[in-house]
This record gives sequence, structure tokens and C-alpha cells, in this order.
Amino acid sequence: MANQDIGVQHTLKDLRVRLNLSQELAAKGSVSVPTLRSWENDSSNLTLAQMKRLADFYKIPLEYIFFGSNNAFSDRLKEK
Repeated sequence: MANQDIGVQHTLKDLRVRLNLSQELAAKGSVSVPTLRSWENDSSNLTLAQMKRLADFYKIPLEYIFFGSNNAFSDRLKEK
């Protein structure tokens, strides 16, 4: 991921597509494709460990994926 992208809200699917990865390649050796698909559709149920693993995989800070203003996870945190 290029440094100029830092600071922009990303979704898991957006990151995978930007890296030209299929769901199969992104999930390989880590999680099943159905699990990755589920996470891309709704990342609000991931554990912190899963979030960190994905942030490391995509090489982008955790907060730019999960703690932006336009995703289900941050909306749930606001509700609490």
C-alpha cells in the first residue's frame, strides 16, 4: 500500500482489490474464503487479534481500516 494512501478510510474489500488479490489469495493460509467474505461484508465482529492480523497483512495501520467514520465497527463503538 503506498504511503500516499495513509489517512484515507479503507474497507477490507477495498484494500484487497487495490492489491489485486482475489479472496482466495487474501485468505490463503490464514482464514477460509467464506470467513474473509464475511469479514469484508461486516467487520464489526472481528476480535482485536484478527484486526491486527489483517492490518499486518495489508501493511496499513489498524485505525485506517477499522476505526474510520464510515464502517460498521466504528458505528457499533459509538453506540456503546
